Amino acid sequence: MTITTTQVDAAREITEKCGYAAAALTILPIPGSEIIGVMPLHVGMVVKIGQIYGVDLDRDSATQLIMRIGATVGLSLVGSRLATTAAKLILPGLGGLVSAPFMYASTLAIGRVAECYFQQQGGLSDREMKAVFEETLRKAKKTFDPRQARGADARRHAEEAVSPAPARDDEPTAKLERLARLRDAGALTPEEFEAAKRRILDAL
Repeated sequence: MTITTTQVDAAREITEKCGYAAAALTILPIPGSEIIGVMPLHVGMVVKIGQIYGVDLDRDSATQLIMRIGATVGLSLVGSRLATTAAKLILPGLGGLVSAPFMYASTLAIGRVAECYFQQQGGLSDREMKAVFEETLRKAKKTFDPRQARGADARRHAEEAVSPAPARDDEPTAKLERLARLRDAGALTPEEFEAAKRRILDAL
């Protein structure tokens, strides 16, 4: 597979935008960001990176790839669990700033592994996957800029992840169905699923 500079630049741009959007979910007060915010953001990122490299993934396949990355690199805080932990860390002034660099770096690392995975047409070994993730994570933590995480662009991407579509009469049903898919894919524990479901139903 011939990889072009345009493809690489496009994938890196999407990954960085998603990284700062993930960080914004911890710094900015976006309602509902815990649990259901970060996983859709990561899934959307992987889908877009796949498209850049000529691979059309559905959201379920992208979720499975993210969970494989998490299992391979030993990242227990992946997807919704990453968002849940970040939400618990949000304390006045400090908690969000502490967790934001980790959110940013983890998102970039997931994006970079996905990029390599598509470049090698799925031939990335677990050892290679872990090496790419750890190297990207280490570098990304050093380059995180909190000013960008607070910016309008990062907030917009974060809000799109939390509410990716205009409100509709069947929105609660769609949210419940999405939560069920995340639970079935292993991205949510039964307890996380029930807690998120209660919040959706309580808002009716």
